[in-house]
Amino acid sequence: MRGWPAEPGERQDLYLRRLAFALLVGGGAHTLVCWLVLQWGFFRGGDSAFITVFAVIWGGHLALLAFAWLAFNRRLQDPSMTEPLMVWSILALLLSVAFVQEVRLAVMSFFFAILHQGVFRVRRRRVARAAAVAVAGYGLVLMHLQLIGALPRPGAEWSHWLLFALITLAMVLLASEISSIRLRLRERNSQLSDLLERIQDLAIRDELTGLYARRHAMELLEKACSQSRRGGFLLAVAFVDLDHFKRINDRHGHQFGDRVLVRFAELTNRYLGEKDIVARLGGEEFLLAMPVLDLDQARDSVTGLLDALRAQRFMAAPALEVTASVGLTVVGQTETPDQVMARADHLLYQAKSAGRDRLVAAGPP
Repeated sequence: MRGWPAEPGERQDLYLRRLAFALLVGGGAHTLVCWLVLQWGFFRGGDSAFITVFAVIWGGHLALLAFAWLAFNRRLQDPSMTEPLMVWSILALLLSVAFVQEVRLAVMSFFFAILHQGVFRVRRRRVARAAAVAVAGYGLVLMHLQLIGALPRPGAEWSHWLLFALITLAMVLLASEISSIRLRLRERNSQLSDLLERIQDLAIRDELTGLYARRHAMELLEKACSQSRRGGFLLAVAFVDLDHFKRINDRHGHQFGDRVLVRFAELTNRYLGEKDIVARLGGEEFLLAMPVLDLDQARDSVTGLLDALRAQRFMAAPALEVTASVGLTVVGQTETPDQVMARADHLLYQAKSAGRDRLVAAGPP
């Protein structure tokens, strides 16, 4: 029985929705503030410059959305594109700040919203890298404006830059602490998830062989019998008992006996199909449930398994030949799992009484 794989399409839709929200809402707020700056007469170059700048910015926004919409982001190490989104948003801010006068710090304050979205999604070194880009980029913009004579109050502007750098440093230190907490929580959640998976696995799997445990096997058998009664397929059920297993334990030790059990489990994985149910009922007893066309097909499958078991050799006991006795039957139209199990158990008893190392099969009553 296999679990369903995670749907990559749902994850991709989530990435696309997050990206669209960040670009459209954040970009819309940025555009609105700069438009207000334009109305107040603080946007250098007027309407034509504003239209050109934001045509470039929105072109970049739409290019990122198209990149994700075409699923190219799946080829990236981080398909959520958090860091590329942060870097592009910072560059868009710096481009607009190069044309804003007097209120540059107000526009650059959008950076802290950009930084916030990365704190909970990327590692701290990437947050620090984005902060360095913003602080250095803001400084380069001021240097350029000062060189071309477009910085009327250099002292005030550089004071604003220093304030921005200090606040950014404080935000990065806070983000670093948050990132550390997030990583610790992720590790704790991973440990809890592993523990839960281990507990669930112990509930349905035999710890030694990895086969289904008795309780879970009976649940699967009940479902399989129900499907068989509805005419989906013919279900063969076999009881397998390794012959003289107590003698093997007494002569060679329990660790060697465990290796024999594990070897038999490995053979069932090799000789039976993925749809077959294989369980360790306890000790040296096993249950096989196999969808088949007829009893002969089931007999052939189990006979091949017994032949393979008989051919196994163990370095600690080269002369040992492990055999098994089997009771095999098929589920009748009106039978319950308990009735099938009882009949397979009776056939197993006949195989043991007849001298062991054999298969006794019978059709439904």
